[in-house]
Amino acid sequence: MDFPREEHSARMLFNMIPGMTPGRFQNILNKFGSGVEALHAPFSEWKVTEGFDQFLAQKAYPLLSEWLPRLGTEMKQLDQLHVRVVISEDSEFPEGLKTIPEPPIVLYINGQFQPKDNLAVSLVGTRWPTAYGRASAERLAKELSHAGVTLVSGLARGIDTVIHETALKNKGRTIGILGSGFKNFYPPENKPFLERMSRQGAVMTEFSLDTPPDAKNFPKRNRLVSGLGLAVVVVEASERSGALITARLAGEQGRDVFAVPGSVFSERSRGPHVLLKQGARLVEKAEDILDEIQVFRDLIGAQQASQESRQSVLSFQEKNLFDRISLDPVGMDHLAVEAGLSAASVSASLLLLELKGLIKALPGKNYVRTEKSIQMKTI
Repeated sequence: MDFPREEHSARMLFNMIPGMTPGRFQNILNKFGSGVEALHAPFSEWKVTEGFDQFLAQKAYPLLSEWLPRLGTEMKQLDQLHVRVVISEDSEFPEGLKTIPEPPIVLYINGQFQPKDNLAVSLVGTRWPTAYGRASAERLAKELSHAGVTLVSGLARGIDTVIHETALKNKGRTIGILGSGFKNFYPPENKPFLERMSRQGAVMTEFSLDTPPDAKNFPKRNRLVSGLGLAVVVVEASERSGALITARLAGEQGRDVFAVPGSVFSERSRGPHVLLKQGARLVEKAEDILDEIQVFRDLIGAQQASQESRQSVLSFQEKNLFDRISLDPVGMDHLAVEAGLSAASVSASLLLLELKGLIKALPGKNYVRTEKSIQMKTI
């Protein structure tokens, strides 16, 4: 069988197999080191692999051959749809998604994910907002866009649509996450956003092109929405809303959770009020978010300084990490352990150091100092 010998294609094939989860694929990587090596390994190695469940050992292997012809078709269609595939080793793969449990096997992206998009806030809410909910979402999206923050949401009807539309109107960047493949764009009435978002951000999904918008896909989509943001804001939601699932996932991923209060008489305010009772932070305007998150305070301070000062003034956390980085590559996970910080916090600070020109990211989440930083004496 002529399996691909290029890692992006290999992972696309694994991602197409029904029942192949990111966790199961991680077991494959732990055993074989790469998707390519796994595809070309004999079945005798698959069935005796530690951590392989019955699906991997007995079902996935024969399915690879069955699905191989569809891989060629999908690769051709990607070009037609202007969709690219990125994997965790690529520089464009979002830093936030590298730190969540079970990162996606691949990401299909239309548009361009830029380094500054790692400084994002995710905003979610009901599909049936009140006039108050729409106004609150518009206000936050407008203010955050003007502050240079990328806005992430799920491209759903209601609050998600308000967030994307407001960001685009205010010349901000916005990232939309689909719960389906690009050939089954859902909801269809939001497909016109695609071209505009490709210029001011990106639309992405972990699902292969033909995947329908099944209900089971949206909780998976929600973990990417929460993972892409440094914080998650819930505008309006019922107690059983998917927005609350996103908020729960954000907490598990180490992200800050905010909620917009509403009327005690509105059923759509119950979700945010539940979150507030559980310790979420109350938000009325963008400053409430920016003032609470250290990385945004650092960024705003850096933007107000001169280029020279911006490179020489570091926060305590940035200096703590910078002092542990040299010309020898060091991994993000190692830095988190050494500095005693969460992976999400380290990822955000490393991004700021990179934007300041002090460090450089290498494949595999490794970092080194730049020549410019070595020459500077004021750090």
